[in-house]
Amino acid sequence: MKKALQISIPLFLLLSLASSVLAQQPQRGSIRGAVYEDVDGDGKCIGTGVEGEGPVVGINVEFVSSDEATVVTLQTGDDGTYGLVAAGFSYWGVTVKPDENWVVTSEETIYVPVFEDSPLQTDVNFCIQNVKNVKTILPVSGGAASATGWITAVVGIIGIGLITIGLGMEWWRRQSA
Repeated sequence: MKKALQISIPLFLLLSLASSVLAQQPQRGSIRGAVYEDVDGDGKCIGTGVEGEGPVVGINVEFVSSDEATVVTLQTGDDGTYGLVAAGFSYWGVTVKPDENWVVTSEETIYVPVFEDSPLQTDVNFCIQNVKNVKTILPVSGGAASATGWITAVVGIIGIGLITIGLGMEWWRRQSA
């Protein structure tokens, strides 16, 4: 009993000291989010009800601190989520960096403040679209690209006319001098 007491008192003091030191350590903050597929390319991919807009696995997410001294790259997990724990207090730039099979349809970089008053940032989410789903819509051959195409042509012609008049006046001024 006496030996147990001799061991337990120093152990208790050691644990108390360790817990007080850990309690004094500043919070480091964390950033969490996910990357989702944007099937229709509208930049909205969370809770849209569009079939196939779910999480994407294995997408690189880069974190850069405001002083650019810390750069960390992680990949999304099986559920499309990522998390940088013990990030450190900073104004972080979080950028999604998919491979060539994807294009970003949401903001590519989101700036996230991680400080004592806001140590946990969640829902830092990105939307990406598979390039095989990207559709380019071109105007009909021979048709105007827009209903205001004729206005653009008139403004262009007037602009060219004004430039020509200006050049003529400058030529005239130099000849008269």
